[in-house]
Formats: sequence, C-alpha cells, structure tokens
Amino acid sequence: MRTNNWALGRALALGLLCVSLGGCNRPAQDEHEHTASAAAEFDGAHRHLVALAGDDHALGGDEPLVTIVVFSGYACPPCGRTWQVLDNLVEDYGDSVRVVFRALTMPGFSTGEQAIEAALAAGAQGRFWPMHRRLYEAGGQLDRAKLESLAQALELDMTRFSDDLDTGVHTGTRMRHRRQALELGIEFGPIAFVNGRPVVGFRSEPEWHALIDQELGEARGRLDGGVARSALYDDFMAEAVKERVELPEELLARYRELLAARAPEQDVPAQRPDPELRYAVGAEGAPTIGPEDAPVLIVAFMDLECPYCKRLHAEALGGALRERFPADVRVAIRHYPLPIHPAAGGIARACVAAQRQGKFWPFYERLMAAKGGSLSRTTFLELVHELELDKERFLADLDDPEVLEVVREDLLLGRRLGVDGTPGLFINGRYLSGYQPLDALAQRVEEELELARASETPRADYVDALLERAVQPSQFPNAAL
Repeated sequence: MRTNNWALGRALALGLLCVSLGGCNRPAQDEHEHTASAAAEFDGAHRHLVALAGDDHALGGDEPLVTIVVFSGYACPPCGRTWQVLDNLVEDYGDSVRVVFRALTMPGFSTGEQAIEAALAAGAQGRFWPMHRRLYEAGGQLDRAKLESLAQALELDMTRFSDDLDTGVHTGTRMRHRRQALELGIEFGPIAFVNGRPVVGFRSEPEWHALIDQELGEARGRLDGGVARSALYDDFMAEAVKERVELPEELLARYRELLAARAPEQDVPAQRPDPELRYAVGAEGAPTIGPEDAPVLIVAFMDLECPYCKRLHAEALGGALRERFPADVRVAIRHYPLPIHPAAGGIARACVAAQRQGKFWPFYERLMAAKGGSLSRTTFLELVHELELDKERFLADLDDPEVLEVVREDLLLGRRLGVDGTPGLFINGRYLSGYQPLDALAQRVEEELELARASETPRADYVDALLERAVQPSQFPNAAL
C-alpha cells in the first residue's frame, strides 16, 4: 500500500513528541491555514475494514452518510485537540455524520488506561460524553483522585463507579478496542477512519470539512445508485481491505523507545531466570511472615486473582509449609498483577494500604480466601471494618501514587528477573515457576536447610550472605528493562 509518508510523519511526530514530553500547548495557527480543499488528503488510497459494535459510544446521526471511527486516548494531547474539532463537526453536519469512539492506549501508561475505563464506567451510567470531555479538560491529570472528583461532579453512583474501576468491568472493552487497533496496525493516536479511509494525526477543522465533503459526495452517489441509507456503511466496508495502515518506520521506532521506558507494564519478557542459578532477590520492603533469622527465604511473586496463587497459598504458603518448618522458613510477598486479571492491580494496592496500618497479613489472608471475581472496593471496605482499620486513611492510601509505586516496583523487579507468570517463587534466590504441591516445596526447603547446616555462616546472617554471592540486579536476565 502506498501512503503519503510526509503527511504521516508530520502528524505522528507531533503526537509522539507530546507523549514523550508529557504534553504540548496548542500551536498558534493562521486563520487561513489549510483552508483549501486540495490540501486535505486521506492517508492512503484504500478503505480499511473497521467493524462497529453494538456497545459503541457515538455522536451524530443513527443512519449517517459519513461514519468516523476515532482511535484515541486521554493521555494524548493531540487526541484532545482532535475531539474538540470533531465536536464542532457533529454540530455542523448533524445527522449526516456519526463519530464513534475507540479506546487506544500505550501499554505502560496505566493512568491513561484507567481514564479509559473511567469513561466507560461513566458510560454505563449514561454519562460517557460528559466524562469524555472532562477527561481531556483535566490537562493530563488522570490519577484516581481526579477521576473520582470528575465522577462526583457528574453525580454518578460512586459505589458503582469505584467498583467498576477496581474490578475491571470495562477492561475487556478497552482491550477489545486495542486489539482492533493492532489489527489495523495502529499503535498510537489519534488515528481516525472516515468510512474506512485513514486520517492520521491531528487535522485542522477546515481540513476535516474538506475530507468530510469528499465523503458526502461519494455517499450521495451510492444512495443515488440504490444503496439504502441504513446499509451505507456496510456498503463501504464491502470494498474495504483487511490490511494494516502503513506507518513510517522511524516513527514506529520512536514509539517503541517510549514503550520500553514503561517496561513494568509490558508483556512478560521472553528470557526467564535460570533455575540453576541464585538471584539476589531479597525481602527488603516486602511484607514477611516467619522468623527473621530463618535460613530459608521464599520470595513469592503473587497475583491475588490467579487461581494457582490461591491454591498455593491455601495448600502450602498460607500455613502448611511454615507449620512443617516453623523455625526455618520465612515468606515474603511481592505483588505481580497480571494484565489478564483486571482487578489484580487494585487488589495489590489495597494490600499495600492495609500494610501501612500493620494489617497486611490478615487482609491478605481474607482476600486469598475470597472467591474470584468478588473483590472490589466494597469488599475492601468490609475488611477495613472487620479488621478495624482507619477507613479514611485506607481510602487515601489506596489512591496514593506512592502506593501504586510500591506495586510497580515489585512488578518491575519481576519483569527484570523474567518472571513468566504467577506464582513465581525464589527460594533463597533459586527460581521455581508456577504452582508447586506442598511436598515438592518441602523437598526444596530441605535441600536449602542441608546447605545452611553445612555452612559456617551464623544463622541470622546466612540468607544475606548467600544472596550477596548470587546474581546481582545488573546481571538479571532482563536487566536492560
């Protein structure tokens, strides 16, 4: 496919620079800039197959002549400017135009992902578009406290709104939108499809008028040819290609650089730790249980929505293993919420908030015992009451960026090590992946105890001395992340 690479490069460079610098002011424009219709071109000769869905949020007519599907995110300044223009276009063209929202986020920008889900949560209460506009007006401030303040201003049911965010009710929709974007070759926005024809990056309002006017002429020609108005978009899609939009390689490379900088929330790295080596994975900062001088330290990377983590906890780590070795085993928990478990990140933050009040273990135990899919802010507050925690402090900590950073640091450590799933265990620094039955874990512990008994290092110093000789962080399999 041939594309106007200069136009693509100009548009995408602005978007990427805005993302990398944390935001851009709208540049001054001459009022006559881009007024000629000849200056407005689509980015490619083909129409691309862009399927619609029954749960789409859209502005404009129900049977439009021109359907515009826009892939955008709330952490993207050019996307906000684009939506300002699109709002005006809907007002100008009325029922002739329909603008459809598609979520597009960069993995690793968790605030942008959470903002998308906040908009969808507001949409579940009939307030998508007011939330959508306020999110862009927030100027990049997209933390949880800001999202809740916007929801309160819209008089949403706050219990439902918070539970929707905590349990990831709308994560599936966000991910479905992203999969569609990736199938089209889109990795960053804004990118729109006008009856399937791509428009990449920000365009001025006069340019948009020229593009829409071209499509209105094409649509009216099809109506004159006998196509029913209700079938018009399907008619356009019947000739569309299932191809990716061609983007300049230099801009894709820049995007990947930005993505690498947010490594903690990317997919699991390919290189896993060598189970024959020891890695310097200690308990610093992590909640622990068991004697501090225990000669065996188990550092467990856990996801509280993972059924195998729950099983491992119930059958071994939650008590049985420590009962078998009451003086010799210490367990440390590190948070490793996986993308496939939408509520796991919120659960991990709740555990850190409970840890700040000295109640990590009873809180953690109760969450581990809870049924999957039942964990939300409502559940957390029930436990807060049961464990007599300070509710206001807990809620403040739950949304504290420093609490999120604790979870991210554990996640980053796991990514750097190459942990390939949960549970992921380091027993005195040696990696063991996945669920392990009690007897298998006990055998590993016995092996470590034999080495400890043969060592001349004092018991209280044994684990620290062992990890000092282990593979250090700069030598981890994925240390470059």
